[in-house]
Amino acid sequence: MTKHICRICGAEGGEVFKVREMMFGLRTEFEYFQCPRCRCLQIGVIPDDLGKYYPDNYYSMHTKLPAPGPLGRALWRVEGRARLSLGNFGSGRRRRIFNWMRGTNTNFGASILDVGCGRGKLLHELRLFGFEHLTGADPFVSGELRYDSGVVVHKCELSELEQRFDLIMMHHTFEHVPDPRATLAAARERLNPGKFLLLRVPVVDCFAWQKYGVNWFALDAPRHLYLHTPASMRLLAELEGFTLANVEWDSGAHQFWGSEQYSRDIPHRSPSSHEDNPKGSIFTRGELREYERKSRELNRAAQGDSACFYLRRL
Repeated sequence: MTKHICRICGAEGGEVFKVREMMFGLRTEFEYFQCPRCRCLQIGVIPDDLGKYYPDNYYSMHTKLPAPGPLGRALWRVEGRARLSLGNFGSGRRRRIFNWMRGTNTNFGASILDVGCGRGKLLHELRLFGFEHLTGADPFVSGELRYDSGVVVHKCELSELEQRFDLIMMHHTFEHVPDPRATLAAARERLNPGKFLLLRVPVVDCFAWQKYGVNWFALDAPRHLYLHTPASMRLLAELEGFTLANVEWDSGAHQFWGSEQYSRDIPHRSPSSHEDNPKGSIFTRGELREYERKSRELNRAAQGDSACFYLRRL
């Protein structure tokens, strides 16, 4: 029997789980184990060729980019100034974006890097809001992307960049990297002193893991190599010269409907899935509204399955 050693804290042993690949319905099984000390859930053996689990239809490479007309662009800029200087308002994605900016003391002249950004949707939104110095890095894009707006997305790993930044973001990227400590070290080297690294990741000490187990949607085997806890994130931060300044839970309803589908052997990307065929969804509108309500409740209780970690470079 394989002896597992936690790659985060070094503890030995832990409970073992068999998890299927279900985003694309391959149903190949992968072994995961949960550390008995820091509770990080991690894949037992990292596949040699992870690239084959990121096919051409992987969602981040096909995200629609915002392209408003002249009036729309002017309104975006006015809204950006209002949200950053006067106070954030409303709900939804735009409020979340400015929660990140305000929580990291990021202004319009700051240099911002988004790692694992795909085609750069968030960077385009930030440019429309008025942020000026925007860079992306993603090893899986087809090639370097240079947009008329000034946004640049490099086809590279974080460690290959030579610039320094005032804010580095990794939105649901950190769980994909084989070596979390090396990634944090690379981020620290490229981050100006006192500035923030913002990490949004799935968290395993959540209601959805307790309820659904190996059918939990956010497990996403084998792409998600690590499912962290606040304890494992705090340990990593301290080991690599950061302090964990804040945590905000930001899970969504897919923790329920995605997990329910996996429990019924329905892949996420399939004609039977709510993701690809919402009109043919197995869920009623009432059920979907209840999933949204429950997600908000879990976030308030720090039990959602996703959180945003604010790491400040010491």
